[in-house]
Amino acid sequence: MIRIRQTLLLVGSLVAVFGILVACSSTKRVSDGRTIHEERSIAEACLSMLHSSLTNEMDIQPDDPRVPEVIRSLHPVHIELAGGSDAVVSCSGKPAEYYLSRRPHDAKPWVLYVAGPGYNGHEELLRLDHD
Repeated sequence: MIRIRQTLLLVGSLVAVFGILVACSSTKRVSDGRTIHEERSIAEACLSMLHSSLTNEMDIQPDDPRVPEVIRSLHPVHIELAGGSDAVVSCSGKPAEYYLSRRPHDAKPWVLYVAGPGYNGHEELLRLDHD
């Protein structure tokens, strides 16, 4: 009787571990429909706006010639820069928003988030190691 119980406990544990491994490996990467290279270009363009003369302004007109072409190609409806550490590009399509920021607890990587219909709040798209 004890042997059967031990066997069932072992089998149950193995099934649980297998289930956890399947769940972890089946999570898919958040996507905005662009390639990694295009996403990186968006993040770098947001970063360049944060390090430019645009930083002195909070609300940026989407047709401002200082806005990088990569950002203008997203057809933004609103661009906001805050404190040299946050860039928000609001678009009329999907995703509705790109948001570049540093995490408060880790100043090294910049994180590009996407948000809008079909996303669960702001979801991390990629990290960019940049000073």
